[in-house]
Amino acid sequence: MLARFLGRVDQNRFSSSVLSLLSPGPLAAQVEHTKSGLVSLSMTERPRPRDVVRLTRSVSRAAPDLLHGWMYHGNLAATLGSVLGLNFSPVIWSIHHTVRDLADEKPLTRHLIRLSARLSGRASAISYCSRVAADDHERLGFDPRRRVVIPNGTDCDQFSPSADAGSKLRRLFGLPAERLIIGHVARFHPMKDQISLVRAISRVLAQGYDVQGVFIGEGHVDGPVRVAARELGIDDRITTPGIRSDVADLMPGFDVYALCSAWGEAFSLAVGEAMASGVPAVVTAVGDSGWLVGDSGVVVLPGDSDALAAGLISLVRLEPAERRALGQQARRRVMENFSLSLYVDRHLELYGTALGRRRHISVR
Repeated sequence: MLARFLGRVDQNRFSSSVLSLLSPGPLAAQVEHTKSGLVSLSMTERPRPRDVVRLTRSVSRAAPDLLHGWMYHGNLAATLGSVLGLNFSPVIWSIHHTVRDLADEKPLTRHLIRLSARLSGRASAISYCSRVAADDHERLGFDPRRRVVIPNGTDCDQFSPSADAGSKLRRLFGLPAERLIIGHVARFHPMKDQISLVRAISRVLAQGYDVQGVFIGEGHVDGPVRVAARELGIDDRITTPGIRSDVADLMPGFDVYALCSAWGEAFSLAVGEAMASGVPAVVTAVGDSGWLVGDSGVVVLPGDSDALAAGLISLVRLEPAERRALGQQARRRVMENFSLSLYVDRHLELYGTALGRRRHISVR
């Protein structure tokens, strides 16, 4: 989301630099492509005293007009760097996570959340990507006066309907022309609850519907999804191609998209991308998924594979023209409410407010 945001910001008007706490990974190339600067502290997962010194020096050298933290570690680093680096520019935090129960989180994450709650009043604003995320964090002590909700944005030019995507997808994976494809794009993680989706697909098949589940992402090729498919006797009905760089080309080929998360989801990028591609979605009621799909999809309770199966069947049994119409409705909803251009505009407006407030205070 950060890389996409930077790619849409006019770097001639708003120059930017990304300070990566860890060594840059695959996203580094995307950030550099935006002509933004990229600096890394090359920290380990547990910070050392010298990392704080390097953070302070990096912020001092950059002398930014504004710092925008990205997720828990980045939020705290932005605040710390601003204070210790004697920069004192506005600091905006961003939260991309919901917290159903602190016990679901790793011990270090729990500590970070508690510390963040105590420091949240120091932020100029806290940008939450979903309303549920804001509610969850304010329940845990985050300053409610800092709330700003800016939903994730989807590039509706990159993700768009394609009339021949379905036939290409079936040829790519060797599937019959008449078989309907239920798609899912995410890495394997317990909070994503992909096993419930495998069970739901098994129930859909048992009801006589000809479907194929396609799970794109890390951890599926030889992971729990494959194990569950074998145990349920539907190994041939689950396709796991692994990580793909051509998701935007594949997404319009799905007939239905499924989000099966049990917790942690705030505002699903993948669902927005599927909707922009003209694909109707079945989602679990986690984060703002229900708000995202609105009347263009189906919302079911999380952790209930029977409910998920029923939701899938409600879309699978539609006539093709009805499914396409629902997909078109989904695309309109994203374009009107959750586009990438709106995401950029809302952030630039937030930046302007924070910088204007600082100038007003300085003048006084």
